[in-house]
Amino acid sequence: MTPAKKPTAALSSKKPDNHENRQMTRKTRKFPFGIFFLIWLLLIGVCLIWYRLSIREVSSGASEVIFVISKGEPTGKIISNLKQKNLIRSITAAKIYLYLSGQTGSLQAGSFRLSPNMKLEEIINQLQHGTLDVWITIPEGWRSEQIVDEIVSRGLLTDIPKSELYQQFRQHEGRLFPDTYLFAKDSSPNLIIQKMTGNFDTKTSSLTNELITLASLVEREAKHQQDRPIIAAVLQNRLDIGMALQVDATLQYAKAGLACVTCATCDTCVTSSGDWWPSVTSTDKSINSHYNTYKYPGLPPGPIANPGLSSIEAVLSPNKVDYLYYVSEPDGTTHYANTLEEHNDNIRKFLR
Repeated sequence: MTPAKKPTAALSSKKPDNHENRQMTRKTRKFPFGIFFLIWLLLIGVCLIWYRLSIREVSSGASEVIFVISKGEPTGKIISNLKQKNLIRSITAAKIYLYLSGQTGSLQAGSFRLSPNMKLEEIINQLQHGTLDVWITIPEGWRSEQIVDEIVSRGLLTDIPKSELYQQFRQHEGRLFPDTYLFAKDSSPNLIIQKMTGNFDTKTSSLTNELITLASLVEREAKHQQDRPIIAAVLQNRLDIGMALQVDATLQYAKAGLACVTCATCDTCVTSSGDWWPSVTSTDKSINSHYNTYKYPGLPPGPIANPGLSSIEAVLSPNKVDYLYYVSEPDGTTHYANTLEEHNDNIRKFLR
């Protein structure tokens, strides 16, 4: 008999149960997660190193440059200009620094003395506090003493007595052009005056002292733009017939000027309250000053304020009207008249 063959073990096709599958899955998952975590830590470390390096000084050179920020210039543009001037290493790092420190939008306009050997933190601090210049806005219609007061209040020319500054700036009354200026903190009176009068010469054509004086009267008398060419015409009509101008603004100029002259130090009296345009009364009309256009006919000796372009244009192209009188309500609404009778009637209607 042929011996029976022992059954051979069949290859097992049994699949691992679900418990084994879960164990294998967990094992395979642990490995890539650990790699991911290490890569994540590595990236953070690289970013931190990059950031720390990017906020360092650009070089060890001690050369300085004057960096200018224009008024209203966006922060992004400022940062780009810093990079262009080779004052910072990275635009991105600078923006991150401003964001993290909560200083976005805190940079001042002006000019600054910066160097490539300054760290980003030092540069940002300088752009917030270390401006070499001061922006100062001079409105239309201010007299020279008001301009001096404003300049001194902003920290310029503080080492010079106001009495000297008043005297120096008065010599250029009418030509200290109203505008927004960027003055260096160490500016001298002459430099400031030259900048303002130079601006006047650039913005205007050749003007006589008489035209500038007339424009200064219009600037102080007209409260609204539409009234300037009409008031300019009224004043010119009076001049043409030899009639006294009787402008209250000239009386205010004379009254405040006399108060300042009689003051011992010129740093008190009208300047202490800032009232360079005091109210006038009927008794003030007898003030003995050639700026008193109630007492002296014709134009005053010189401008009483510094007019803007619109008032200058008004005297160059006045309206063609026959009015000889005008009266203004407290809100600036102006009423005109051809005769004294009409003028007195307007006074009764609108001022009483």
